[in-house]
Amino acid sequence: MIQAVIFNLESTVLDPGGLRLSQGMNDLFRWMGVDVGPQDIKRGRGLTIREHIASTLRLSDVRSSWINRFGTAPGRDDVERIYSELVPVLRSLLQSSTPCSGLDKALQDIRDRRIQSGATSAFTNDLLDGAARRALQNTELDCTVTPCEVNSGRPFPWMVFENAHRMQVYPLSDMVKVGDTVADMQEGRNAGVWTIGVLDGFMNRMDGIGHGDEGAENQRKEAAYLLKRAGAHLIMDSLADLPRMLREIEMLQHTGGRP
Repeated sequence: MIQAVIFNLESTVLDPGGLRLSQGMNDLFRWMGVDVGPQDIKRGRGLTIREHIASTLRLSDVRSSWINRFGTAPGRDDVERIYSELVPVLRSLLQSSTPCSGLDKALQDIRDRRIQSGATSAFTNDLLDGAARRALQNTELDCTVTPCEVNSGRPFPWMVFENAHRMQVYPLSDMVKVGDTVADMQEGRNAGVWTIGVLDGFMNRMDGIGHGDEGAENQRKEAAYLLKRAGAHLIMDSLADLPRMLREIEMLQHTGGRP
């Protein structure tokens, strides 16, 4: 029996597909005169913000662009400088954030079945102050854990473990992690919980491609492949599919299936 569902906070709950985060980072790098492509930024989604920045700077093309602009390779101080510039940008972008499509109905189904709901985040506590907290008020999640409250963020399992501890959920095989990034799938697998990948975020990030054409279907298949390769037990198109996915997992449990 499923006891709790743990969501990705920043892009499965608040900011569909992480569009605002990606745009904020893209604008900041462009303002600094560093050439960073949208796909470069998307690779690090799901990691803590500082690690997301650091992983982007480690990419060969981005590193070369940085050296051409500043004359030296990017280091830890540069990560901190970018982070300090990014925090107010993200706060501004999050002011108009609304819960993702299908979340309300998914949470209502969870509550009706007496399943608890939690979240893990890439955001630090300072980013979640103010606007993001107000946006979260309507979601009524039972628990939210940030990287500041544990040793490390995704893909490490500590935030999932802290959710389990606070909500008193045991065994962990009765928990489900839901997210739309590779880091989410790795976090869920590392924690030993059922892991569901959401394609909605990937589809929202496609540029100039209609949902009904061949290009959209190919990208959907690629996104599903990436999430499955990262450890997703199940894949769903959107949060609207969550009730059906949870029942599928419970059927697996009844036949002896374990994550």
